[in-house]
Amino acid sequence: MKTHSKTMLTIKSYIKFVVLALIVAFAFSCSPEDGNDGAPGPTGIAGTNGTNGTDGQDGQDGNANVIASDWFGPDGQTFITNGYTKYAEFNVNVPELTNDIIDGGVILVYAKFTNFVPEVWPVGNTALLPITIRGGTTDHEFTFYTETTNINIRYRREGPAPTWEFSNTARFRYVLIPSTDAKNSLDYSKMTYEEVVNHFDLEL
Repeated sequence: MKTHSKTMLTIKSYIKFVVLALIVAFAFSCSPEDGNDGAPGPTGIAGTNGTNGTDGQDGQDGNANVIASDWFGPDGQTFITNGYTKYAEFNVNVPELTNDIIDGGVILVYAKFTNFVPEVWPVGNTALLPITIRGGTTDHEFTFYTETTNINIRYRREGPAPTWEFSNTARFRYVLIPSTDAKNSLDYSKMTYEEVVNHFDLEL
Protein backbone atom coordinates (compact mmCIF):
# COMPACT_ATOMS: atom_id res chain seq x y z
CA MET A 1 0.00 0.00 0.00
CA LYS A 2 2.83 2.35 0.83
CA THR A 3 4.55 1.44 -2.42
CA HIS A 4 1.46 2.39 -4.41
CA SER A 5 1.29 5.77 -2.64
CA LYS A 6 4.91 6.51 -3.42
CA THR A 7 4.33 5.60 -7.04
CA MET A 8 1.35 7.96 -7.28
CA LEU A 9 3.38 10.75 -5.68
CA THR A 10 6.18 10.23 -8.17
CA ILE A 11 3.75 10.33 -11.11
CA LYS A 12 2.16 13.54 -9.80
CA SER A 13 5.58 15.16 -9.38
CA TYR A 14 6.51 14.11 -12.90
CA ILE A 15 3.28 15.52 -14.30
CA LYS A 16 3.89 18.81 -12.47
CA PHE A 17 7.42 18.93 -13.85
CA VAL A 18 6.22 18.30 -17.40
CA VAL A 19 3.46 20.90 -17.10
CA LEU A 20 5.92 23.45 -15.69
CA ALA A 21 8.39 22.69 -18.48
CA LEU A 22 5.66 23.16 -21.10
CA ILE A 23 4.64 26.48 -19.58
CA VAL A 24 8.23 27.71 -19.58
CA ALA A 25 8.76 26.54 -23.17
CA PHE A 26 5.52 28.20 -24.28
CA ALA A 27 6.49 31.44 -22.59
CA PHE A 28 9.84 31.53 -24.40
CA SER A 29 8.24 30.63 -27.72
CA CYS A 30 5.87 33.61 -27.35
CA SER A 31 8.69 36.11 -26.58
CA PRO A 32 8.76 38.97 -29.19
CA GLU A 33 12.55 38.78 -29.30
CA ASP A 34 12.52 35.33 -30.83
CA GLY A 35 10.06 35.92 -33.68
CA ASN A 36 11.27 36.78 -37.21
CA ASP A 37 10.41 40.21 -38.63
CA GLY A 38 7.63 40.20 -41.15
CA ALA A 39 8.30 41.13 -44.79
CA PRO A 40 8.19 44.92 -45.50
CA GLY A 41 4.94 46.16 -46.97
CA PRO A 42 4.80 47.76 -50.44
CA THR A 43 5.94 51.39 -50.80
CA GLY A 44 3.06 53.87 -50.87
CA ILE A 45 2.32 56.06 -53.91
CA ALA A 46 4.16 59.41 -53.80
CA GLY A 47 1.98 62.50 -53.35
CA THR A 48 1.56 65.08 -56.14
CA ASN A 49 3.87 68.11 -55.93
CA GLY A 50 2.11 71.41 -55.28
CA THR A 51 1.91 74.07 -58.00
CA ASN A 52 4.58 76.80 -57.76
CA GLY A 53 3.20 80.24 -57.00
CA THR A 54 3.45 83.07 -59.55
CA ASP A 55 6.38 85.45 -58.96
CA GLY A 56 5.27 88.93 -57.96
CA GLN A 57 6.12 91.93 -60.12
CA ASP A 58 9.15 93.91 -59.00
CA GLY A 59 8.31 97.31 -57.58
CA GLN A 60 9.57 100.46 -59.26
CA ASP A 61 12.48 102.30 -57.68
CA GLY A 62 11.54 105.52 -55.96
CA ASN A 63 13.75 107.60 -58.28
CA ALA A 64 13.43 105.45 -61.41
CA ASN A 65 12.18 108.35 -63.59
CA VAL A 66 13.97 111.25 -61.89
CA ILE A 67 17.03 112.57 -63.71
CA ALA A 68 19.81 114.30 -61.78
CA SER A 69 23.03 115.68 -63.23
CA ASP A 70 26.50 115.81 -61.78
CA TRP A 71 27.75 119.18 -60.60
CA PHE A 72 29.01 121.31 -63.49
CA GLY A 73 30.62 124.72 -63.99
CA PRO A 74 29.89 127.71 -66.26
CA ASP A 75 31.67 126.34 -69.32
CA GLY A 76 31.30 128.43 -72.46
CA GLN A 77 29.82 131.48 -70.73
CA THR A 78 29.30 134.69 -72.67
CA PHE A 79 28.52 138.28 -71.74
CA ILE A 80 25.51 139.77 -73.49
CA THR A 81 24.34 143.35 -73.80
CA ASN A 82 20.75 143.59 -74.98
CA GLY A 83 19.41 147.14 -74.88
CA TYR A 84 19.21 148.11 -71.23
CA THR A 85 19.95 144.56 -70.04
CA LYS A 86 23.38 143.08 -69.51
CA TYR A 87 24.12 139.60 -68.21
CA ALA A 88 26.51 136.68 -68.31
CA GLU A 89 25.04 133.39 -69.48
CA PHE A 90 25.90 129.81 -70.36
CA ASN A 91 23.83 126.80 -71.32
CA VAL A 92 24.07 123.08 -70.66
CA ASN A 93 22.72 120.50 -73.05
CA VAL A 94 20.16 118.18 -71.44
CA PRO A 95 18.93 115.50 -73.89
CA GLU A 96 16.45 114.18 -71.30
CA LEU A 97 14.68 117.54 -71.09
CA THR A 98 11.43 116.85 -72.97
CA ASN A 99 8.37 119.02 -73.59
CA ASP A 100 6.48 116.78 -71.17
CA ILE A 101 8.88 117.75 -68.36
CA ILE A 102 8.90 121.42 -69.38
CA ASP A 103 5.09 121.62 -69.55
CA GLY A 104 4.02 119.37 -66.69
CA GLY A 105 7.05 118.27 -64.72
CA VAL A 106 9.37 119.98 -62.26
CA ILE A 107 12.81 121.40 -63.09
CA LEU A 108 15.08 122.18 -60.16
CA VAL A 109 18.44 123.90 -60.60
CA TYR A 110 20.74 124.21 -57.60
CA ALA A 111 23.84 126.35 -57.11
CA LYS A 112 26.75 126.51 -54.69
CA PHE A 113 29.45 129.17 -54.53
CA THR A 114 32.80 129.65 -52.87
CA ASN A 115 33.63 133.18 -54.10
CA PHE A 116 31.43 135.06 -51.61
CA VAL A 117 32.26 135.91 -48.02
CA PRO A 118 30.56 133.62 -45.44
CA GLU A 119 28.35 136.47 -44.21
CA VAL A 120 26.82 136.66 -47.69
CA TRP A 121 26.92 132.99 -48.67
CA PRO A 122 27.63 130.46 -45.88
CA VAL A 123 30.31 127.85 -46.56
CA GLY A 124 28.81 124.64 -47.94
CA ASN A 125 25.42 126.26 -48.63
CA THR A 126 23.42 124.89 -51.59
CA ALA A 127 20.30 126.69 -52.77
CA LEU A 128 17.66 126.58 -55.47
CA LEU A 129 17.59 129.05 -58.35
CA PRO A 130 16.44 131.81 -58.67
CA ILE A 131 18.84 133.29 -56.12
CA THR A 132 19.57 136.89 -55.20
CA ILE A 133 22.74 137.45 -53.18
CA ARG A 134 23.00 140.91 -51.66
CA GLY A 135 26.50 142.00 -50.80
CA GLY A 136 27.22 145.62 -50.00
CA THR A 137 26.41 147.85 -52.97
CA THR A 138 25.90 144.98 -55.43
CA ASP A 139 23.10 142.49 -55.89
CA HIS A 140 23.93 139.21 -57.65
CA GLU A 141 21.00 137.51 -59.36
CA PHE A 142 21.13 133.96 -60.69
CA THR A 143 18.21 132.61 -62.72
CA PHE A 144 17.56 129.99 -65.37
CA TYR A 145 15.22 129.29 -68.24
CA THR A 146 14.72 126.30 -70.47
CA GLU A 147 14.65 125.45 -74.12
CA THR A 148 14.08 122.00 -75.56
CA THR A 149 17.19 119.97 -74.59
CA ASN A 150 18.87 123.05 -73.02
CA ILE A 151 18.97 124.72 -69.63
CA ASN A 152 20.30 128.30 -69.74
CA ILE A 153 21.71 129.83 -66.57
CA ARG A 154 21.96 133.62 -66.34
CA TYR A 155 23.87 135.91 -63.99
CA ARG A 156 22.90 139.58 -63.63
CA ARG A 157 24.38 142.27 -61.39
CA GLU A 158 22.79 145.40 -60.04
CA GLY A 159 25.57 147.81 -59.31
CA PRO A 160 28.49 149.63 -60.87
CA ALA A 161 30.26 147.24 -63.22
CA PRO A 162 30.78 147.44 -66.98
CA THR A 163 31.00 143.66 -67.39
CA TRP A 164 31.09 140.58 -65.18
CA GLU A 165 31.22 136.82 -65.38
CA PHE A 166 30.41 133.66 -63.41
CA SER A 167 33.11 132.61 -61.00
CA ASN A 168 34.98 129.57 -62.30
CA THR A 169 34.34 127.92 -58.92
CA ALA A 170 30.55 128.26 -59.19
CA ARG A 171 28.80 124.89 -59.50
CA PHE A 172 25.31 123.98 -60.64
CA ARG A 173 23.17 120.86 -60.75
CA TYR A 174 19.72 120.12 -62.20
CA VAL A 175 17.05 117.63 -61.13
CA LEU A 176 14.28 116.75 -63.60
CA ILE A 177 11.04 115.29 -62.27
CA PRO A 178 8.62 114.01 -64.95
CA SER A 179 4.95 114.94 -64.69
CA THR A 180 3.97 111.40 -63.60
CA ASP A 181 6.22 111.72 -60.54
CA ALA A 182 5.54 115.40 -59.86
CA LYS A 183 1.78 115.00 -59.33
CA ASN A 184 1.68 114.78 -55.54
CA SER A 185 1.23 117.04 -52.58
CA LEU A 186 4.93 117.88 -52.24
CA ASP A 187 6.21 121.32 -53.18
CA TYR A 188 9.83 120.61 -54.07
CA SER A 189 10.65 124.31 -54.32
CA LYS A 190 10.03 124.65 -50.58
CA MET A 191 12.24 121.70 -49.69
CA THR A 192 15.93 122.04 -48.95
CA TYR A 193 18.49 120.51 -51.28
CA GLU A 194 19.21 117.78 -48.73
CA GLU A 195 15.49 116.97 -48.40
CA VAL A 196 15.12 116.54 -52.16
CA VAL A 197 18.25 114.38 -52.32
CA ASN A 198 16.98 112.15 -49.52
CA HIS A 199 13.46 111.98 -50.95
CA PHE A 200 14.68 110.65 -54.30
CA ASP A 201 17.66 108.74 -52.86
CA LEU A 202 20.15 110.72 -54.93
CA GLU A 203 23.86 111.15 -54.36
CA LEU A 204 24.98 114.43 -52.82
